[in-house]
Amino acid sequence: MPFPKKVLLVVNPIAGDVDKTELIENIESKAKSQGFDLAVYRTDGENDRQAIEQSLQDFQPDRVLVAGGDGTINQIADILQGKPVTMGLLPLGSANGLATNLGISGDWQESVEVALGEHISCLDGMMINGHLGLHLSDLGLNARLVKNYEEGEVRGKWGYAKEVIRTLSEHDLFRVRITTDTETVETDATIVILANATMYGTGVVINPEGNLCDGKFEVIVATRFDIIELAKLIAGATELDPEVVRTFCTTHAEIECLEQQALFQIDGEFMGPVDRVKAHILPNMLSVAVPAVTEGVK
Repeated sequence: MPFPKKVLLVVNPIAGDVDKTELIENIESKAKSQGFDLAVYRTDGENDRQAIEQSLQDFQPDRVLVAGGDGTINQIADILQGKPVTMGLLPLGSANGLATNLGISGDWQESVEVALGEHISCLDGMMINGHLGLHLSDLGLNARLVKNYEEGEVRGKWGYAKEVIRTLSEHDLFRVRITTDTETVETDATIVILANATMYGTGVVINPEGNLCDGKFEVIVATRFDIIELAKLIAGATELDPEVVRTFCTTHAEIECLEQQALFQIDGEFMGPVDRVKAHILPNMLSVAVPAVTEGVK
C-alpha cells in the first residue's frame, strides 16, 4: 500500500494519563516532511462519534491513527468497519490488548512509524450483544478480575497482582449452555472466553490457535476450578485436559447462563452481569497497519 496522503489523527487526551503534545507535534512534523495532509481530532466524550464521522466525510482520509486505549480503538474501529480506510494504532492505554496481539510497541515513537507504514493486515471483529469486540471477551473469572481492578485503589502491576489474589478467592462456578456452529454443550464453568485473538493485553497467551483474520473465533471454557489446568491455560499451553478446558472454533456462539447471571467484559471493559451472550464474527471488517514481522498476523 502506498504511503498515506491524508491522515486523520484521533487523540484521547486522558488515555494513559500522559501528555500527548510531543506525539502530536511529532506527527505534524512528519506531515510536513513527508508531504501528507493531517487533521487532528481530540475526543472529549461529547458527540465524538458524530464528529469523527463528519471528519471522515469532509476530510476523506486514507489512514486514521488512533492514540488511546482499547476503548478508543474499539470506538474508531466500529466507525471505520467496512470503509476503505486503514487504521493505525498508537497504544496509550493501560492494557492495549489489540496492539499487544498485533506486535505493536508501547513506545509511541515506534508505533508512529508502524501506524504510518506500508505493512497492512486484515482484522476480524466480533459483534457481541450489540457491542464490537476485537480481541478477548469473557464471562466469569476474568470479568470479575476486571471489575475488581476497576474498583481497586492500587494501579499498575501491584494493583493487578493484588486483585488476582482477591479474585481467585471469590471464584465460583456457573452453569452454561454453549451453542456453536456445530454443537450444543451444557456444563459448569469458571470462565468462558470469546477469543478472536491469542492473548490478553498483559501478554498472557490464552488462545494459542487464535487468528485475527481467519473468519472464525474460539470459545474456550474451563469447566471447573482446577488450578493446574488454569495455570497451563494462562501460560498458553496447548496440551490441556479436555475434561477441564474445552475449545470450540466457530463463527457464531450463544452462551446462556442457566441458574445465575455471570459477570461479563469485552476487551477489558466491564459490562456487568448478564444471563445471555450472543456473538458472531465480522470477517475482514477492517485493515490495520502492523509491523513488518506481523504482516498477515495470526
